[in-house]
This record gives sequence, structure tokens and C-alpha cells, in this order.
Amino acid sequence: MLGYVRAYKPEMKVADYEVYRGIYCSVCNALGKYYGVFGRLLLSYDFAFAAMVKLAAGSASCTFTQKRCPLNPAKKCFFCEDKREIDLCAHGAVITVYYKLKDNIKDKEFGKRFLSLLALPAVSLMHKKAKRLAPEIETAISSAVAAQADAENAPDSGIDACADPSADALGRLFSLECEEKESELYRLGYLTGRYIYILDAVDDYCKDIKTGAFNPFKKKYPDISEPGAREEFIKESRALLNQTHCAADEAREKAEFKRFDDIIDNVVFDGLSSAADKAVSKYLDCPEKPKSFTVK
Repeated sequence: MLGYVRAYKPEMKVADYEVYRGIYCSVCNALGKYYGVFGRLLLSYDFAFAAMVKLAAGSASCTFTQKRCPLNPAKKCFFCEDKREIDLCAHGAVITVYYKLKDNIKDKEFGKRFLSLLALPAVSLMHKKAKRLAPEIETAISSAVAAQADAENAPDSGIDACADPSADALGRLFSLECEEKESELYRLGYLTGRYIYILDAVDDYCKDIKTGAFNPFKKKYPDISEPGAREEFIKESRALLNQTHCAADEAREKAEFKRFDDIIDNVVFDGLSSAADKAVSKYLDCPEKPKSFTVK
């Protein structure tokens, strides 16, 4: 996952934001516990959201304790410790980053290749431990990576075939070891993963054109500077994102969580929309509008 799945803070209650940050800090703490200080660098809001979904679906309550941040002792944070769901998402973050680095090494952009080569030895050691502690997640992500490569190399693959492997992996992570409503959790994870893949392809389109990297939109839109091409690209991008978002909204409505409803709603309904608006806005003729809001 790539940092697109995060809460929309202007619409959050203060108490909800504290819980959201608490789960984020808890995943960070788990990364430090299992993989050391450098493991914390692999933290992302995407896996914090995955941990929240899994905790929300579980039957056991969640207790948050305030402690000092290991990286910044002057700051106090809330932690929800000794939770299998949080540990699983920490292991998933390591496994995902490992395969992402291996993919980056094949990239034509020198800077990305160089940094990935530098980081890979350390992350490889973490990955050995992660796949031992979470073999189900290793299987899901490694098989998704192989399927992703097959889809991207197939001459007739469209956006649906390319998005399916990563979407399936996230769906399996969401529903792994959950006690009930497994199908709804899988569907929510699948659609969230699909949304992330499409959004990342839209966001990186110009960069991928420049570097020659794979992008599912390049076949249909080899050059959006041609008359009408930019408008068609924006129209299709928005249609795909809106269609997937609506389906994710429906999956969220059907999934019955025992806690954190307002926070999950914020991420799914507002956070994903905000990320899409930011990615698509840079292709508009007018510059991106500054962030603002009106109080009536």
C-alpha cells in the first residue's frame, strides 16, 4: 500500500483522531518490537487502517494506555498493545515493503533503483522474520506479486486484470483470522486495494510516461498532450475511481463493526475521496486549489 488510505482530519472528532493516532502508534510500536528502530521506518497509514478494520471486527475490547513515544520521549502517545491484529499488520507492512523494493530495483529511474538497492539488505533480514511470523500474509502478497507481473506482461491486460492481484491481497489481509463477516471484510479490503491501485496509476501517470515504467493507462493514453486526450483521461480516471469508491461504500455499509465506526467511515467516505481529488487535480488546466473550508 502506498500512503493513500488515511483519515480526513477536518471531518474527525478530536477523540476519534486520538484513537486513530493510537492505532498508528501501536503499529509503529509493533514494528519496533519485532524489527528494531529501522523497522519503524516502514510504517504507513495504510496498515494502520488495516489494523483498525481488524480490531473493529474482533470480539475483544481494545484498551489504550498512554506512554512516552520511544522515538520522542518528550511526547506522550496512546498504545493498544498485545494485539494479534496489530502484529499481523506490522508483519504485512514489512512483507509489502520488501516486495516493493524488489520491484523498484527493476525501475528505470536511477534514484529509485539506487535507494532500493541500499535498503534491500536490511529489509530482507526483516522479511525473513516476517514471513516466519505471518506465513499467510507472505503467501497472499508473494502470490499477488507474481500475478501482478503476469498481468502487466500480458499484451491484452486492462486496468481490471492489473488491479486484481493487489486488491485480492488486501482483501485477504482484512479478512485474515476474523471471527465473522469474513466475506464483507474481504470485499471491503478488495475494493480498497483496487482503489489504491487505480489511484496510484493516475497519480504516477506522467512520471511513468517519462521513465518508461509500466502504467495501465499508457496503452490507451500514450500522450495526454494531444487534443482531447487529457479530458478523456481525467473523465475515465474519475469514472473508475468513483465506481470503485461507491462499491467500497456499499461494502462498508454491509460490514458490521463492533467499534471505530465513525473513524472507518471517515477514511472510506472522506479520506479516499480527498486522496483522489488531490491526484486528479494536477491534470486539470487550473492549478490545485489551496485547502480551505467555510464555517456557517
